[in-house]
Amino acid sequence: MSTFPARVMLAVLVLLAPVSPAAAQWSLSAGVRSPRYSGGAVEPASGRSLGPYRPTMWELGVDRTRGRVGVGLRLRYAPSSLALEGEEAVAVVKDAMSVYGVDAEVSFRVGAFGPGAIVRLFAGPVFDIWKLPDIGTHLRPGASVSIGLEASLGGRWSAVARAGGAVTGSPFDAEDLDQGLEPRTLWRREVSGVLRVRL
Repeated sequence: MSTFPARVMLAVLVLLAPVSPAAAQWSLSAGVRSPRYSGGAVEPASGRSLGPYRPTMWELGVDRTRGRVGVGLRLRYAPSSLALEGEEAVAVVKDAMSVYGVDAEVSFRVGAFGPGAIVRLFAGPVFDIWKLPDIGTHLRPGASVSIGLEASLGGRWSAVARAGGAVTGSPFDAEDLDQGLEPRTLWRREVSGVLRVRL
């Protein structure tokens, strides 16, 4: 079990083992992300790039914390425009593709600001399913890391703001692209906000 995914799965199994209610907490969350992409495909001759363009992404999540460590699973969806970007102009086709995603993550409490604000570091594997009309779907695994600030809203409720990034394979296969374009690694940087309730 030397690979990163194997270590993540081992951590999940350990943290989901039966414990007393006081030792572990379950939470549900819902929120929105604002991702920005780079990569996807490039045209080496001109330097232009083709990729997802500024989607609004919706997410639902469940997590369990035990002391300073937690595990979580987040599901996400976004319809996305497709943009061909060059130095002088951007050509955008609206709602040209969509992405469904799953993030499995481990979190570590790394600090706090008083009793009501907690800083956590998140990392883990991600899986994106890109749906392209008239082409089909492509599954792309990858990895993500982010940092988040959780602030109590009173009672069981809290708000979490996060910033981070992820890397996966291109949403395109070579045969999906016009001549002159080549698939490239897809990089995602994003900020997000979620509302979280402790069960």
